[in-house]
Amino acid sequence: MNETVRLHQAKRTDLTMINDMLIQTVLWLQSQGSSQWSGILEGQDNHNTAEAINRGEVFYGTINSQTVGMFILWDHQSKWDSSFWGVDKSTDYFYLHRLTIIRAFSGQGISSKLLNEAKIYAKSKGKKAIRLDCIADNQYLNKLYQNAGFVNRGKITNIITDNQKKDFNLYQYDLK
Repeated sequence: MNETVRLHQAKRTDLTMINDMLIQTVLWLQSQGSSQWSGILEGQDNHNTAEAINRGEVFYGTINSQTVGMFILWDHQSKWDSSFWGVDKSTDYFYLHRLTIIRAFSGQGISSKLLNEAKIYAKSKGKKAIRLDCIADNQYLNKLYQNAGFVNRGKITNIITDNQKKDFNLYQYDLK
């Protein structure tokens, strides 16, 4: 798909659309044998998406006015982020979470386009870098982030999430 992704900052009225995207992704993940983000189906929102929308941290992309995916960019660390990256009270970094693609658009390079839009936005806000964590054994996602220019900054092991012990890779994209 060669069309340009247009980035939108989600508004309160977009909450249902954003939640529907997340639920669709969780159901797809489950169909692939993954329990990642499964708490969403039980009403657990560890990222407090509604409040993140109110703070202007949730973004979605469209192509020709059709929604294709979303992500969250925090300019402060959550407890999760500080446990991985160490405490950093600055606002020098964005922390990327919940990169999600509507299944009908998977395999079309939308994830890379959304990541590029996140980079452009972060640079416009004067950030030093974008940071994220990724389940270490998810080869597809690790390759996606590496191909998008994110550099592996380490590995955190034996973290309990979604009722399973998992390892996470830490990635950072330095803005030039």
